[in-house]
Amino acid sequence: MENIKSNGFLRALLFDILGLLVSVLMIYVTSRAVTGISAAMAYDATMSVKKNLLYENVNNMIIYLDNEKDAYVKEHPDASEEEIESSLQQIVRNRIYTEEHLDGAYMWIQKVLDYNGGDNYAIRLIHPNLPDTEGCYLSTEEVNQMGMKAYEIELEGIKADGEIYQNYAFKKLESDEVSEKVTYAKLYKPFDWIICMGVNLDDIDHYRLQAQARIHSYQTIIMSTVISLWLILLFVIFFIFRRTQIGTYEKKNKELESKLNVDVLTGASSRSYGERLLASEFKEFQSGKRDTLLLMMDIDYYKQFNDNYGHEVGDKVLKAFVTAIRESVRITDSVIRWGGDEFIVVLQKVSPDMMQAMADKILDAIRSITLEEMPASQKITSSVGMTYFDIADTDYKDIISRADAALYKAKEAGRNNWKTA
Repeated sequence: MENIKSNGFLRALLFDILGLLVSVLMIYVTSRAVTGISAAMAYDATMSVKKNLLYENVNNMIIYLDNEKDAYVKEHPDASEEEIESSLQQIVRNRIYTEEHLDGAYMWIQKVLDYNGGDNYAIRLIHPNLPDTEGCYLSTEEVNQMGMKAYEIELEGIKADGEIYQNYAFKKLESDEVSEKVTYAKLYKPFDWIICMGVNLDDIDHYRLQAQARIHSYQTIIMSTVISLWLILLFVIFFIFRRTQIGTYEKKNKELESKLNVDVLTGASSRSYGERLLASEFKEFQSGKRDTLLLMMDIDYYKQFNDNYGHEVGDKVLKAFVTAIRESVRITDSVIRWGGDEFIVVLQKVSPDMMQAMADKILDAIRSITLEEMPASQKITSSVGMTYFDIADTDYKDIISRADAALYKAKEAGRNNWKTA
């Protein structure tokens, strides 16, 4: 009898030990799988955000180039193509060398000389990480540290689609360390420039490692709980993971998206948001929507505020300017910082007979701005150009061009007024 009891106890003990080992193994394997999946999700989502940022920065640079080129041609109507390109190259070099980006990202430009490739197919124009090589010729036959012909791949992508994402090895910014990076390149056809921007992948990889470290910490908690409830615990941990890791990441994603849509200094909408809004408004106009009024406006003699009172006061002028506009329009209207002290205001359902009253209301609000850092005699005024979408417009850039022309007329008329186009 004692032997039977002893054998039963041993069997139960062995069963318990085996169950414990199986449960621990299943928890470990399952948690490792969840860790890998969540880390991959975090990495892929972060990579997607980074690629979007590369895309936004390069395309914003192209918009900047178009604006600067138009301004230069307007000021120098007799300038040759070589003079225009040389001037734009210097302007862009100054911007690229002074801009700072997260995770060691930077921008560079090369000029295509021969779209058929080969030796001397392009020349390196601007490269903040290799300034000594600016002016050097490039070859599509060059093989990098990853054993790939990156220039050839880039050129073929540009020829096929005008743009390309690719991964290749290169030195980090201000370092001799070589790492794999993801880049986005796009052709600026007027000068045959390829505008590129890249970010190091090992700088992104830390997001994956952080996600793994957080998930690994839960393994100790799981294995210290009641093993007989491992299925329930596994469900709970997975639920907690989704509520904490994925939820936290989605929140950060929304915060990042919000930051991309808002100008940090003034609180106005960002240019990238404004471009999407205007593209959407143009589609609605083509579908029959009317009476969307666009105002392009800037602060008269804004440079004097920075020169006379300092940049901190200049920033306050910008903030007060946006506040005055917002208090003069409806909450459904949009105030967009287009660049520097230039703003675009999109007003919904403003008929032509209301246009003058709306413009005067906004200008009066701006004239009423007072700042304690400036004397009462120092007035803030604005020049405004305004217009509607036209049936002949091909895209939203046409209405911007007309508003810009009207703004120019307002400046010629002495500023502190509005003009239409």
